[in-house]
Amino acid sequence: MEKARTLLTFHDLKVEVETSPGDELIAHMHSTVLGQPGSFRYRHMDLVDRMVAPGENYFMYLRKRGKMLGSVGFMGRHTRTGGVDHDSWLIRFFSIKAPMGSFPSKRKEKQDVKDESKRASVLGKFIQPVMANPSQLRGENQDAGAPAIVYGLIDQKNLRSVNFSIQMGMETVGEVVNFSFSRLRPKRSERVEPLAESDREAMRGLLHKFYRDYILFFDDPLFKDNGYHVIKESGRVVAGLQVYPVRWHVVDFGSGMVNKLVGLLAKIPWIKKRINPEELKLLAFDGIYCEPGYEAVLYELMEGVLELTGRYLAILMMDGSSALYTIFRERQKLGILHRMLGSFTADVRVRFINMPEEVRQLFLDQPTYIPTYDNS
Repeated sequence: MEKARTLLTFHDLKVEVETSPGDELIAHMHSTVLGQPGSFRYRHMDLVDRMVAPGENYFMYLRKRGKMLGSVGFMGRHTRTGGVDHDSWLIRFFSIKAPMGSFPSKRKEKQDVKDESKRASVLGKFIQPVMANPSQLRGENQDAGAPAIVYGLIDQKNLRSVNFSIQMGMETVGEVVNFSFSRLRPKRSERVEPLAESDREAMRGLLHKFYRDYILFFDDPLFKDNGYHVIKESGRVVAGLQVYPVRWHVVDFGSGMVNKLVGLLAKIPWIKKRINPEELKLLAFDGIYCEPGYEAVLYELMEGVLELTGRYLAILMMDGSSALYTIFRERQKLGILHRMLGSFTADVRVRFINMPEEVRQLFLDQPTYIPTYDNS
């Protein structure tokens, strides 16, 4: 385990940074229930792989006499937007441990809300200097005047996270839509094949062209574990996507009726194999490519990948203003779980640091690429 580097100290409080997640944080994140009361809520069961994602990874801890009170993860990548080279820092794994914070209940006294807000703001005050110059996470002798952004996906119903992002000087530039694709009897497609390693550079070129009008397109998680699948016609790729296996423990489907229905159906072995709340096995789809006019083939690919991997459910995330989302909004046919649960939205919020106004405007005008690998 690496030695933690101290960024700030105040009395018995200390802010430390490490480049790998500690056991305490991993255990805490696996026990953390995500989602808000009254909506879909779950816990991660296999988060470690994505906690050390491609790029630079830093984990900030607020400790009191050695005990972790809160943490924030920063994942950095070098990017280029509107001709300006800059760092992009994604905020992940924002957590507050008791007694600083607790998962909000459906009903709270005004004083409870006030006290929780106060405790949550403590972590924010310590993070402010890093938000103003995140390059200091790398150590000394960093250029504080270099352009950069800090960004994250903020659940609109999570008031604590919304307030935290406001405290950090972040603003909304777009909206991401999360939704499911399911098939209880997925059909096999003989046309689905894993992308050959020799075809990766050509596929990378197709993806960069496909997402050329998007902000923050990254291709570094793609092709992981030979997980990119395609359908070809006349020797060319007409549809493609990357898959990552994900496991969740579902705490609440967000509806009493759905919870009861799933509870009853899960007693049937055939159903339990497909939808087991105790260990929901699904895929995250990423790096989706679809040649115009081949939208039906994209659906064939998604269903064929489910059949090929022995899964029955996938999640997708994308900017609600994007042309890609238009495909799914217009075609629908996303499966029974989507009809039961619907879609979920979150704000894309950004803090701009030394960025020209014309680049900031691009973030407001163009859709943002949302990698499920970073956010699932």
